[in-house]
This record gives sequence, C-alpha cells and structure tokens, in this order.
Amino acid sequence: MRHGAPLPLVCLALAAPLAADVIEQGVKDARPSGLLAGVARADISPPVGIPHLNWGSQTHVEAQGIDPAGMYATALVLSDGKQKLAMVDVDALNPRGWEPAIARAAELTGIAAAHIRLAATHTHSGPAFQREKGPVGVDPAKYERMMAAYRTVLLDKIAGVIAEANSKLRPAHAWGAKGAGTINVNRRVRASGDAPPAVGTNPEGFVDRELVVIRIDDAAGRPLAVLVNFQCHGTVLTYENKLISPDWIGSMRGTVERALPGALALYFQGAAGNQGPVEGGTGDLAVAHRLGSILGHEAAALALQVETVRREPRFEGFVESTAFAARQPWRVIGPRDATLKFASKLLDLPPRTYTPEEVRLMEQQVADAERRVQQAHSSGDPWRKHQAEARRRRFADLLAKWRNPSTTPVALEVTALRIGGMAIVAMPGEPFAEIGAAVKKTSPFALTMFCGYSTGQGGDYMPVESEYRHGGYEVERTPYGAGAAGKLIKETVALLERLR
Repeated sequence: MRHGAPLPLVCLALAAPLAADVIEQGVKDARPSGLLAGVARADISPPVGIPHLNWGSQTHVEAQGIDPAGMYATALVLSDGKQKLAMVDVDALNPRGWEPAIARAAELTGIAAAHIRLAATHTHSGPAFQREKGPVGVDPAKYERMMAAYRTVLLDKIAGVIAEANSKLRPAHAWGAKGAGTINVNRRVRASGDAPPAVGTNPEGFVDRELVVIRIDDAAGRPLAVLVNFQCHGTVLTYENKLISPDWIGSMRGTVERALPGALALYFQGAAGNQGPVEGGTGDLAVAHRLGSILGHEAAALALQVETVRREPRFEGFVESTAFAARQPWRVIGPRDATLKFASKLLDLPPRTYTPEEVRLMEQQVADAERRVQQAHSSGDPWRKHQAEARRRRFADLLAKWRNPSTTPVALEVTALRIGGMAIVAMPGEPFAEIGAAVKKTSPFALTMFCGYSTGQGGDYMPVESEYRHGGYEVERTPYGAGAAGKLIKETVALLERLR
C-alpha cells in the first residue's frame, strides 16, 4: 500500500463536501435570534356528570361523556432575557374570574401579572351552570358546588401550566403566515316579515376568513408551537349535545399537531362576535370534528410554509447535467427580528342607550312571552313549555337591563404584543369581525393577530355601528353604544404604532 492516508479516510474526505451539500441550510445554521420560548399543556377535562348548562333550550343538565379530542389549557411563555410574557389558550366559554390564576402564576414564575394573558377558546360545550338557562325548577345548589370545585382545580392547572412552560424556556425562532380559512359564516340572520332577527347563518353578511398562524421553532429547527388565530364561534355543537367538548377547536389543534410532530398548537379566538360555523346547531360530534379538521389542514399548510429564519437560494456556480443547471442551494442569511415589546391601554367607550320606544317594544315582547307561557302550560307539551319559559326569561332579563341602563363610559382594556415584525392584539369580550379586520388591515406590522375572549377589564358583544339598526341578540345585550367600535379600532392601531 502506498504511503499516505489510509483508503477509508481518503474516501471520507472526498465524500464530506458532497454529503454536506445534500442537507440544505435551515434554522440550525442561524445565529440565535435572542428569543426564548417554552410551551406546556395541562389536561383540564372535568368529571362526567358535571353541569353542562350552556344553552337556554337545553333539557339536560349533566354531561354524559367527554369528547375524545379532550379539554386542555396550553401555555406559551416568551422572553428576550430581560422580560417575559405568557399566553394561555383554555378550552372554556369565557375567561371570567381567572384573575387568581394570573396572580398565582406571577408568584410561581416572576412574570409580571400584566404580562400574563389568558384566553378562552369560546367552546359552548364546556362545563357550565347558569341559573337563567336550561330547565326551570332545577335545584342550583348541587351544581354550583360542583362548578366551584372544578373552578378551583382549573385555576390551579392554569397557573401550573404557565410555570411548566416557563421552566422549559429555550432559544427559539418565530415567524408567521396568513391565508384563508373556510369554516365560518356571518351568523346574524336578518328580520324578514314576521320573523325576527336570529342567530343562524347569513351568507350575505360580512365574514372575515383571514387565517393567521405563527410558528415557533427551537434552535435546531424543531417546531415547538403553532399559534392559530381565526374567528368562528365554538357552536357547531349546541343544546342537543351531551358531551363536554372543545367543539371544532380540539380537532383543529390535533390536525395541526399531527402535521408538525413535536409542536403544541394554541388557538386564539378572533373577532367572532358575528361569526359562526358554516354548519352548526347540532348534537353530532362528527360535524365538529370534520370542520376542525378542515381548518386544521388549512392552518397546518400555512405553518409548514413558514420560514422562522431568513433564507434564500444563493447562486454558487453551474453544474453540468442533461441541462446546464445553476447551482442555487438554500442558505441562511440570519435570524429574523425577535424584538419583544408589550403595551396596554384602558379605554372609556360610550355606553348603550335605549329610546322610550325601544323600551316600550321590549315590554310588549315580555307581555307576549307571558302569554306564550300560559298557552304552553295549557297544552301539556313539555318541549313547548320549556321553549316558552326560555323565551320569557330572555326578554324579562333584557327589559330589566334596559330600564336601568348605565350612563357611565364602559371601560375596556386592549393589549398588544410585538414579536419582531408580528403583533398580537387581545381584548375581552366578543368583538364583531369588522373590528378585527380593520385593525389587521391598518396595522403597521407585516402580520397581526386580533384576539377576543381574553382576560382584562371589559367584555360582552361589541357590534359595529351599522349593525344596531338590525337588532338581534348581540345588539340587544351589548353594553356598548354606537361609536364604541370606531374608537376601539382607532386606539388599537395607535397602540400598535407605539410598539414599532
């Protein structure tokens, strides 16, 4: 054998450049962005038998099972080494009364309470007990005790999952994309003839189908989290459903996570006040799973296209082949901007007012509902009786509110988080889709999520001014007067400008 390197080592030396060229550069080849991220999940499924009273038309009270998709709280903690922020998606109707979880999480982690945002996915099939809903005559004591016990566990789990995510902080890269989802429709059916306005499907109404995702990878390029923002009520399943369920959201998350193994998907409900599912009002779990799978595939397709670091094809000469080919492998330019900034603002918005004529018409509605109750009792039909009593409760509650309206401005807190060239806006309550669409359109950032159903001061439906004249459920119960939506949009965009 000739002197020099042994043959196997020579072969390895010659093969090394070729092998290196096989693997394109990616996240692992980028410098650190300065962003740290941690994610964790807790199972918050309640016991079977817990009250499940989410609907005025519901004749059952106790849940009879749990959707296999499961009920979860998923936390994401972000840091730049100087400050930390936490966001949690929770399978629940709304985030009311969750302040103790924020305080506890702040104690456990050192994250400022003002930098912890909890958001409900707005499923209408979670545990709930509301005295004004469901069968008349139900003894509330038993169910309120069960709900209090579950609430204690839920708050502990929310605080715990934030602490777990905080313990898992690691170097990360983040970027997002926006596309279109297809499972929502305007839900405000207009009055027609003798038919009053209703909640259903209105294909002619405004719909915002923008779907926004943010993907977060670790330093090796493995997906850690996918944030999904869309606007659609969790009301595929309604009063006939007897299962505790995250509605379509659970199936959506599962679909995204199967497409990006290792990632946890978080869903942040958008401006869904007037947006519902294209198919809903059913007790069929398969419908919820199907719609969730559709949006999950749409979100996953976007997330798979996201480049969390800056890359481009770089010309590095030519290759002789059947065609004279340019060699242009993908090379990393560098990390994306990961600047973290947070801001919030408390707004004073105009309150809802009622004319004497509006109050008079509501009094007529109550009187008519009383007559229907008497007729239903005479008929002996249990379902007719149940429906009549639900109608009477609804109008009587509204009349009491309309007779004593608030005359002081309504306080509403809006928050905004910047992650480099992206922003996440959050507010309590149920803003109409036009509000979210306007903020996203005029935002100074390349990509903006707009989220409702979050912790903070304020809440309930917020219609846009053009919708008040159409009446209906959301307009009847809103605490906000005309002009509130316009002021919210203006102030939110100004808040985003501060973060640039």
